[in-house]
Amino acid sequence: MKKITILIFMGILGFFGFKSKKSDLKSETRMKVGLVTYEKQIEVFKSLGYEFTEGVTKELILTDGYAESAWDEIRKERLQEIEQNPFSRLYYYFGWRSPEISGFNFSDKCIWFDLEFIDPSDQYIWFMERMGVITSGEINYSDISIQIDNDNYEWIVFKVNGIDKKWKLEKVGYISDSFFQRFSYLPSELKTKGKYTYYDDGGQQFVIDYATENEQKEFIKLTGLKREWLGEGNHFSEPKE
Repeated sequence: MKKITILIFMGILGFFGFKSKKSDLKSETRMKVGLVTYEKQIEVFKSLGYEFTEGVTKELILTDGYAESAWDEIRKERLQEIEQNPFSRLYYYFGWRSPEISGFNFSDKCIWFDLEFIDPSDQYIWFMERMGVITSGEINYSDISIQIDNDNYEWIVFKVNGIDKKWKLEKVGYISDSFFQRFSYLPSELKTKGKYTYYDDGGQQFVIDYATENEQKEFIKLTGLKREWLGEGNHFSEPKE
């Protein structure tokens, strides 16, 4: 658990410090629309069913991970990022983790992730467990383990809603981005009410969520974010086997 917290903390520095050209264009577009205050964004998210767990405060979001001596400057920069990019930056935080919070997770609504966070490979297990949590019990992953075959390929072996599954990953030391794509097929197979969603702001970090058709429409309507269904947009490779 400590490993992934450190890796995600490193990722957040990049998230706020370095943005792709595509991300900059989105920011410019939103600035033309106008700023949306932190409080207003929280109000909209709450109406959609998103609330931070106990202990997650505005102060923690604006200063987490930095020395107290730098707080004034960091507060200003982060608040500006959040308000100039309405709903986008704040949305990521609902999938965030911090050792400052009991249970680590800022909420159980979604997951903020980066392909580079899969180090070591047991993070596949952590991610799969979280992919069950964000469905509020509709999809349950159990008996998860990593196995290595004679060709040095990793496999993730598990049960989903009681059904035995085995997904081939990559060779030890390599990241399998098709792992994420595979989750997009499960809702149809399991005939669930909800489906996994995908959002990014143009960078390599992303948020995976879970919603019904109506929840997806309402989310997009109120936030203006171009959230897709997981599996759309060619974000991840198709599984080879």
